[in-house]
Amino acid sequence: MLTMLPKEKKRKKMSAYKEICSHCKGNGYIKHNGLYEETILQCQDCKSEGEHRYGQAEVDEFIYNTYFRKRV
Repeated sequence: MLTMLPKEKKRKKMSAYKEICSHCKGNGYIKHNGLYEETILQCQDCKSEGEHRYGQAEVDEFIYNTYFRKRV
C-alpha cells in the first residue's frame, strides 16, 4: 500500500497555476482553412491540452519582473 508523504501533497498543490491557451481558446485544436478544404490541427502551443501550466518558480519570476524590476 502506497501513501503520499505530507511534503509530496504540498508539492502537488503548488502546481495549480493554469491559464487557458490564447491560441486555441481552450479547445486543444485549431481549424485551418486550406486552399481546397478545412483541416483541423492540434495546437502546438499547449500540446493539445487547452491550457498552460505554470510552476511556483515561473509565477514568482513573472511577479518580480512585472512589479519590482520596473521600479529600479
